[in-house]
Amino acid sequence: MDPHKVVLSPIITEEAQIQTTKSKSAKYTFRVTPKATKSQIRDAVEEIFKKSEIRVVAVNTMNYEGKVRNRMASRRPGRRPNWKKAIVTLRPGDAIELI
Repeated sequence: MDPHKVVLSPIITEEAQIQTTKSKSAKYTFRVTPKATKSQIRDAVEEIFKKSEIRVVAVNTMNYEGKVRNRMASRRPGRRPNWKKAIVTLRPGDAIELI
């Protein structure tokens, strides 16, 4: 599978940045495809950031259910899509330049 179809985007929030700087080993948060496995996420992150020569130590994932939201045009409730978040831990000393 294409690495850019597995890892959709980085999640850059205040909480995610604190987690990156607070721990001894760098942790980065990504939005990933809901059907992606931990090994696919590990391989995709290492492939995307190949120039940095990073190694992924651990991958933690969380599944989020889409919220039910009201649609303005019709009175029927709509639904946001389900999504998955992955927290990727790199070996000590490795870093990713996201911005």
